[in-house]
Amino acid sequence: MIFISLILVVLLVIIDQAVKYFVISNIDLYETYYTFSIGKHDLFSITHVRNNGAAWSIMEGKTILLTAIAVIAIAVVIFLIASGKFKLKLEVIMLSFIMAGGIGNIIDRIRYKEVIDYIRTDFIDFPVFNFADICVVVGAIGFCISYLIIESANSHKKRSVVMGALGDSPSEANSTDEIDILTELSNGSVEESIGEIKSEDKENEES
Repeated sequence: MIFISLILVVLLVIIDQAVKYFVISNIDLYETYYTFSIGKHDLFSITHVRNNGAAWSIMEGKTILLTAIAVIAIAVVIFLIASGKFKLKLEVIMLSFIMAGGIGNIIDRIRYKEVIDYIRTDFIDFPVFNFADICVVVGAIGFCISYLIIESANSHKKRSVVMGALGDSPSEANSTDEIDILTELSNGSVEESIGEIKSEDKENEES
């Protein structure tokens, strides 16, 4: 699974860098290349912008710090994948998406000292983003959902085991009680039979 994860990461990084190369080569800075619209409503546009900070220009100009944070985050993701803690393939795939997105933006910060963004949402005021950002968001959401599903399934399994154990105890107690009652009844019947035999013997002796 680690090998598949690495292949996926490489593939996603190649796609990210290829799209960014196209943007840099064919679209001037702040120029809009294409706008996707439905009717008269613009939804998305391909607009070449640069960002030397994080989302919403947070920590603007602190390229070294942002790069260091991203490297640490990627190292954590690599450790989680290599540890084998997550058995579900979907979890590993989502972690691979996060790692690929982080690597894609780190390459930008090292090469250009800023990140190449190009996807603008025209129907809402939102920071311009790129394919690497999409990978990080999809990976984070997908990982959380898959993790919650697994935890829910494990909790349900534990409840089933507990309920099964609790359900077995009364039945065992009931079975034990029934055996005791039958034993007492059988013992009582035997004693009554012995008593009747003794009384019959006495009557025969007296006669």
